Amino acid sequence: MATMTNDFLMTTGNDSASNAIDQMISLSVLDHDNTTNQNSNILISNQTSTTRKISSPSRFRTIENLRRFTWNNTGPEKLVRAEMRIFDTLKSQFQGRYINVLNDTQKIWTVCSNLTSKNIPIVLIHGFGGGIGLWSLNLDQLCVDRPVYALDLPGFAHSTRPIFSLDPDEAEQQFVDMLEEWRIGIGLNERFILLGHSFGGFLSASYTIRYPKYVEQLVLVDAWGFGHKPDNWQASPMQRIPPWLRSFSTIMMKISPLAGLRVAGPFGIHIMKYFRPDLRVKFEKLFNDDRILEYLYHCNAQVPTGEQAFRTISDLLAWAKKPMIDRIHLIDERIPIYFLHGERSWVDINSSMIVQGKRDNIYVDTIKEAGHHVYADAPDEFDMYLKRILINRN
Repeated sequence: MATMTNDFLMTTGNDSASNAIDQMISLSVLDHDNTTNQNSNILISNQTSTTRKISSPSRFRTIENLRRFTWNNTGPEKLVRAEMRIFDTLKSQFQGRYINVLNDTQKIWTVCSNLTSKNIPIVLIHGFGGGIGLWSLNLDQLCVDRPVYALDLPGFAHSTRPIFSLDPDEAEQQFVDMLEEWRIGIGLNERFILLGHSFGGFLSASYTIRYPKYVEQLVLVDAWGFGHKPDNWQASPMQRIPPWLRSFSTIMMKISPLAGLRVAGPFGIHIMKYFRPDLRVKFEKLFNDDRILEYLYHCNAQVPTGEQAFRTISDLLAWAKKPMIDRIHLIDERIPIYFLHGERSWVDINSSMIVQGKRDNIYVDTIKEAGHHVYADAPDEFDMYLKRILINRN
């Protein structure tokens, strides 16, 4: 059994829930908004915060607007318990802590392990609607030979809920700047491997463009937001998404992508079980119950500031308004980029192939029989891939 100091006792859990969202909105998993309530005995590190110029209030949504149609059947304490139940299944020891950002007004939840290793650290960034718990099938393996840092993006899961700009460029920059503040606050002052999945891959690439100094290697797992929205966007890879979900995507762009989950309140877990009974199967290696569904429900049943920011940045949820393919050339050429896709994913691999043709140190691989959530669909193959490509310190 893995332990996590509280700091926090925590273990990882497989990600069947990540596919729940895969079908609900053609993206990653669920997003949740935890908020102002933190555990009193969780360690918070000292950090240097940067001050940014903020746009006029009219460019931001208010917390009050985002709380509409949200039931009170969740809360930070329930998310903590759901997360701990996942980490209880792991073998490694993990330390959880909040890192202050934005002049100590927001906190980013972080789980670390094997920090005494001299190997190159790896930082894991989850996708839309996800959280640290979705890496549970992979954390034990990653912790064997290197320091591991996994964080909950601001506005998602266990992190607090900042208000994001309604301008896509500003919202993206807010994420990126908070990630840099997180790096400073956690004391990661050496080069590290940055691995992001889906929306986390998009933000990882954006971060590497703006803050390349400490990035040793960039690994993008079925990264969202790279390609342009095609004229025939309802065809091609979107054919893998049921027609009713393609229509659902258009509708949800007018509100919040996961508003239905919050409206369902305590019935949200049952709805997820009904639409995606395969979610439990993905994590049966760790546990044979509903804990991953409960975790994802509590991750996403609260104030959806991260979800709203994603909606601002996205175009019909499946594409970015400012595709990363138009900017990827700005990444420092010393940094190797590794694209990994699932053979059955709805994410189009063509943009990765186009990027590969522009530089020598860009690599593209595919895992057979895997969907968008490669790390959960084929965890053993995913771990073998990482062992093969991750840079080690001699």
